[in-house]
Parts: sequence; structure tokens; C-alpha cells
Amino acid sequence: MKPDAVPALSAPVLAAAGVGTIMATILARAFGGPDFLAVVLIAAAAVLVWSGRDLVPPRLRKTAILLFGVTIVLLPVAREPLAALQRGIFISGLLLAMISSVLLLAQCALKSPRVQQVGAALRGQASNRRYLSFTLSSQIFSGMLGMAGSHIMLVMAAPPQEPHGEEKTEAIIGVTRGFGAAGFWSPVFGNMVTLLALYPTLHWIDIFPVGLALAQVTLIVGALLVLFHNRRHPRPERPAVGRRTTTDLLRDGLPLLLPLLAFMGLLLTTSKLLGIVVSAGVVLLAPLTALVFHLATGATHRRWANVRDNFAETAASYPRLASEALVFMAAGCAGSIMAAAFPPHWAQQIGAALSGLPFFGLAFLLVAIMTMALAGVHPVLSAVFLASTITPDLLGLAPVAHMAALLTGWGLSAILTPFSVLSLTASRYSGISLYQVSIGKNWLFALLSSLCACALLTGVTLAMR
Repeated sequence: MKPDAVPALSAPVLAAAGVGTIMATILARAFGGPDFLAVVLIAAAAVLVWSGRDLVPPRLRKTAILLFGVTIVLLPVAREPLAALQRGIFISGLLLAMISSVLLLAQCALKSPRVQQVGAALRGQASNRRYLSFTLSSQIFSGMLGMAGSHIMLVMAAPPQEPHGEEKTEAIIGVTRGFGAAGFWSPVFGNMVTLLALYPTLHWIDIFPVGLALAQVTLIVGALLVLFHNRRHPRPERPAVGRRTTTDLLRDGLPLLLPLLAFMGLLLTTSKLLGIVVSAGVVLLAPLTALVFHLATGATHRRWANVRDNFAETAASYPRLASEALVFMAAGCAGSIMAAAFPPHWAQQIGAALSGLPFFGLAFLLVAIMTMALAGVHPVLSAVFLASTITPDLLGLAPVAHMAALLTGWGLSAILTPFSVLSLTASRYSGISLYQVSIGKNWLFALLSSLCACALLTGVTLAMR
């Protein structure tokens, strides 16, 4: 081995060790592990951050240092500070374990030739169906694979050989909105994981119907906005040569959708039988599913070598999770401690002003989380803070509606703020500016979607009284 090969290998090895420890610790916690496992999580996250320290943007480092500083300053005045700190650490560790596990599944998807066929079928849709097709497909892929699913969809929407243009940008916007909508209902999303940990009376199946309905509301809002825009600014239809019908898309997509649905069914069944949360089920099943896939697709004489090579390829990408590890740990700890230190009488005043007015209480939650996101505050911090301080009882809301409002605000924030990983990635693929691909393309969509969400959730609250 060449001497200069050692540093190149050390980062993935360190990152894989950190990720493996985080996943094992989260599973131990899911099966009743003790509180001191929080120390193990902090140490493993530190190893992960160290492995990719050169990949962490300077601005994010400063933000994390600020958040850790806030945590230290407020720790002495927080109520039950140790319990609050442990809660933030375990939430952050669960998020990291989820992302790491889903990356293994994403690699399996990218190895499938069927993904390339689906991408060609989506790009070949007629102009009046292309946006809707990408949005709905992105919601499905992202709902099953999280952020990794959105990356797969962005590859489909913007292949390198296709020039930048309005159709390409429209498809990319559809992908990002589909990703945001999937966060309303998907059990593999970090926002669902975080909030379920803060609502002990709710389970994923309780929020799923409401979240799924909200997701389709935003899909309809987006489709109508695109329809009105295209009527005001018509563009020529692409030639019929190479165009694909909806039937073609269904024929190519259904064989890919079936294994995703099978995994979801296995996930829910396993979680129920073992008595663990769905997110912990993902951490348990994703590596096993990837193992089976790589064994099945490898040549007969080198199946285990295929497993080794593909797992090593995924491990090579783990140092990039250093940014997520840093911001999740900083925001999770700061959010929990800030909520524990927040003066109760301030929360009571907010509740007194909004209690009995469900529409405005819901609007307050959505506006608060999106405003903080536009200011550069990660939704992990704002969601933990709002869920822990401005509680459902305080606003007179059903817990399902309260949590769904935060899910909606978090999902819309991901596409609206220029500070999110999703917006950065969409800007790179579309070739337009970061602010244009986020605020410029989505401010009206976010406004109308928020109004519709508040109206729907107000109905849910009134119906459950």
C-alpha cells in the first residue's frame, strides 16, 4: 500500500466506526438501554464529525459553536437539565442512525437498472404532466428512502446531458416539493422521528392519515400554480418522438414501487412485533435489506465480495455526514435545553392569546418554524423548542393537529429556506441561484399550502373535540 493511501482510508474507516456505534447504540436504547448510552452517542458523533471535519462548511461550524454555547449558558437555569440534555442527544442520535441506514438503501436503488428506466419515463412525460409526475414520484421515493430518495429523483430530473431550461427547473422544483410533502407522513424522515419522540401519546399510525392528506393538498396547490403559470407563459410542446405516456411510466415504475411497499410493510410489522418505534425498525432492517440485495445481485462466485465492495462504497460517503452530525447534536441539545429554560409564564401568555382560536394557533406554529428557518435556524431546533413549550394543551389543539402543523412547517421550510441541504442541491442541479430556487420559486406555494393546511387541521381539531 502506498503511504499516501492511509489518510484516504482513515476518514471512511473512522466515519464507519462512528456510524456503526451510533446505530448499535440507538438499537440498544430502543430495546430499553440505560441513560448513560447518551455518552456513547456523543463520543460516536464526535468521531463522525472528526472524520469529515474538512467537509463541514465554516458557517455551519460557527452556528454549531453558538448553539453549544447557548446550551452551556442555559443549562444551569433549565428544569431537569440532565433529562433534557439526554433527550436532545437521543433524538439527534436517532436522526443520524436513520440517515446512515437509509443511505444503504439508496445505494441499492441506484444499482437498479429499473431506476434509470423510470427516470427516462418521467422525463419523457408531456409538458402538462411532467411536473405532477415528478412531484408524486418524488413523494414516493422520498417517503421510502428519505433524503437519499430525493437525490435519486434529482438525478432522474436533471441528467448531466440535458441542458438547463424551464422544463428542467420545473421538474427539479417538483422533486423538492415532493420531498417536502413526504415529510408530512413518512416514518423514515428525521422530522417524524424527532416529533414522535416528543409526543409520547402518539404513534406513527395516528399521524399518517392526516399527514398523507396534507401532502396531497400541497401537491394539488403546486399543480394548480404550475398550470396557471404555464397558461400565462405557454411554451411549445416537445415533439412526440421520444415522449412517454402515463401507461409507460406505470409499467416501468410499478415493479420498482412493489419492493419499496414490501419493505414498508416489513418495517411496520417488525416494529410492532418487537415493540420498538418505526424509526428504530429502519435502523435495524435497512442494513439487513442492503445485505440481502447485494448478495442476490452479486455474481455467484463473489457474492460476499459484492457485499464488501458495496458496503465499503457507502462507508466512503459517511464522512459527508459530519455536517449533519454536528448540526443535529448542536440543535438537538440546544432545542431541548432552551425548551426546559423557557419561562412558563411566557408560554402561558401565548396560549391565552391563541387558545380557542385553532386556525390562528396552527398558523402561529407554521409561521414560527418557517420564519426561524428563513433566519438560518435548523428546524430540529425550532421544532423541538415549539413542541416542548407551546404545547397542544396550551393552544387548545388536538395533539395530532399540533404535531401535523409542525411537520407541515418543517417540510415547507426545507424547500423555502436557502439554508437547507435540499435547496443547495436543487440549485446545483437546476443551474439557477440559490435564492431563486428556494424563496423565489416557493414563497407563494408555501403561503397557499400553509393556509390550506391550517384550514384542514382546524377541521381535524374541531372534529376531535
